[in-house]
Amino acid sequence: MNFKREIIAYHGWAFDRNCWKEWQEILSTNFKFKTYDRGYFGKSYTPSFDNTEKIKIIFAHSFGLHLCPLETLKKANLLILFNSFAQFHPKGEKQRKRSKNALQLMINEFNKNPKSVLESFYKKCYSPFSSVNTNYDSGDWEKLGEDLELLNTSIVDINILKKVPKIYIIQSSKDRIFNQSYAQEFYKNLGDNSQYYEIENIGHSLPFTNIKSCLPMVNQALGEIDNYGT
Repeated sequence: MNFKREIIAYHGWAFDRNCWKEWQEILSTNFKFKTYDRGYFGKSYTPSFDNTEKIKIIFAHSFGLHLCPLETLKKANLLILFNSFAQFHPKGEKQRKRSKNALQLMINEFNKNPKSVLESFYKKCYSPFSSVNTNYDSGDWEKLGEDLELLNTSIVDINILKKVPKIYIIQSSKDRIFNQSYAQEFYKNLGDNSQYYEIENIGHSLPFTNIKSCLPMVNQALGEIDNYGT
């Protein structure tokens, strides 16, 4: 099928491409839908946009924005971010120190007992819902550990994001991984090319546990895609 629009979806830390399965089923009728996989629990896969004039869209959950290659990000006409961030730690000195200390404790514990850290992480991600069952025996612990360290330092250049024609930020109010106030700060730094939406009573795994709440905003963004140019 000859699609005029294509989507690449990026999962966050400790997830894989399968988390986008329902989105792919919903949108693949009208969009060429590709899914990135970091390779935490299987084979890695890095898709790219077709070298055509198709309208190019990126979905990113959490740390997924940081896993997107810059050359791919720069081609996007539309960026839809779910509970995501340009940098994980906030700018305020006290809040930044607290955030860094908490992440370092997580890193230290991961180095000793990665399966326990993953289990705790998923509980926080899926809260207030029950977490999914995961086969902890198949994890690439080295890659997971390296990316957890990367979370400490990785920054997506805000000036590159400002050049994306349109950005939709969809944040959940009960996120136990990334504070909603930091998400609002991120949005304010982006400027006029962005829109911010907050969904009540959902946690960090928002796009996978509550697709119906996200669909109105996503459909609005996709319905206006021709306005964002090629």
